Amino acid sequence: MTKLSLSKTDFTINDVKIQFPIDIDSLKKALGDYRHLKKKSNHTYTWDNDGVIAFSKDGIKAENLLIDLNYGNYDYCPEKPFSGNFLFDEQDLFEFYKTNKNQLVKLFKGDDSGAFILNGISVWFNKEDDKITALDISAYEEKIKKPRLPIDEEFKVFEVLWQEWITEINKIVAIDNRYYNLTEGISAEDLEQHSILEEEITIPKALQNFYKIQNVEYDAVTSAFQFLISDWTYDLIPFEDIREEWNSIQDLQFDEDDLPELEIDLEKIQTNNYANPKWIPFATGRNGDYLLFDADPAEKGKFGQIIELQNESWERNIVADSLEELIQNEIKNLKTGKTEHFDFITGKENQE
Repeated sequence: MTKLSLSKTDFTINDVKIQFPIDIDSLKKALGDYRHLKKKSNHTYTWDNDGVIAFSKDGIKAENLLIDLNYGNYDYCPEKPFSGNFLFDEQDLFEFYKTNKNQLVKLFKGDDSGAFILNGISVWFNKEDDKITALDISAYEEKIKKPRLPIDEEFKVFEVLWQEWITEINKIVAIDNRYYNLTEGISAEDLEQHSILEEEITIPKALQNFYKIQNVEYDAVTSAFQFLISDWTYDLIPFEDIREEWNSIQDLQFDEDDLPELEIDLEKIQTNNYANPKWIPFATGRNGDYLLFDADPAEKGKFGQIIELQNESWERNIVADSLEELIQNEIKNLKTGKTEHFDFITGKENQE
C-alpha cells in the first residue's frame, strides 16, 4: 500500500524522501516502474497501480504530483485510483480536512477549493460537485505579506464599520465557506496600479480607504460580502477589478441621438447618458446592475452618495447618502435577521 507523509520536516513516499522539483529517479525508487507519455508541452509519469501521476516540463524533474481519487479518463490517468495512506502533519489527511477547513489557503484567483500548506509544500484539493477527485502536490512559495496602509483620519469610521460587518457575517457564514472571500486590505502597489481609471478619473479617497482595511477575492458565483437593496443583492467588487467593471459601464454609453428618455432625479443625480463616468462601481449584481459611488453629483446631491444603476430598466436611484450609511444599513439587515440573501451561500436553498 502506497504511503505518503508530509510533516514539518520532510515529505516522503514509501519512506523515500522527496524534494521539489522531484527527480524522476527518486519517484521510481519510491514507486517502481512507471508509464511515460511525452506530450507537446510536458511529460507525464503514471503509476497505474498506485493512483499517482507526476508532471514534468523537461522530463528530468517533476514540478507537481497528482494523487488520483477519481480524476477522469485522460490517457495519463492511472488504471486504479489512489487507495493508500496520506499522513499530513502526522494525521490522516482526509480526517484533518474535515476539521481544519479554516486552514485552507486559496492558491489562485477564483480558487474555491483551497490547499493545506506545510513545510513549503501545498496540497491542493481538486473538487467536482463538492467531491474531492484529486490532490495536487507541489512546492509553495509563501507570499510576502505587504504592510498595511494607514487610514486617513477622516475615514477612520470604516475600521469600525468593517469590523462590525465582519462580525455579523461571521454569525451567518463560516469562514471556511467557499464564498467567504475576505482578504487583507490593499497595498501601496495595489493603489498605484489600480486607482486610476482614466485620465482625470480616479477611485475616490473614501473607496481607497475602505479597501485599505479589507479587500475581497474574486469569485465567479457570489460573495459573502454583499449588500441587499430591496430584494436584490450586490457583491463587493475586488479593488483590482473596479477598473474592468468601470470600463464595462463605459462601453454602454449611447450616442446622443439614440438615448432613451431618462427618469432620473436630475436635481441630485448628474448624467446625460447611460452613466456618468465619475460614478465608480464597487458592488455588482452580476446582471449589469451596480452600486456606484457618485463622485460628481448634481447641485442638490451629495458627493459620495450611492446610486443603484439598473441596466434593463434604466433606473438610477440613490439608495444611501454615503458609503458609511450603506454599510450601516447592511449591518442593520443582518442584526435584525434579514438574512435570506445568504440562503444560497449557506446551502439553505438546497435543504428546502
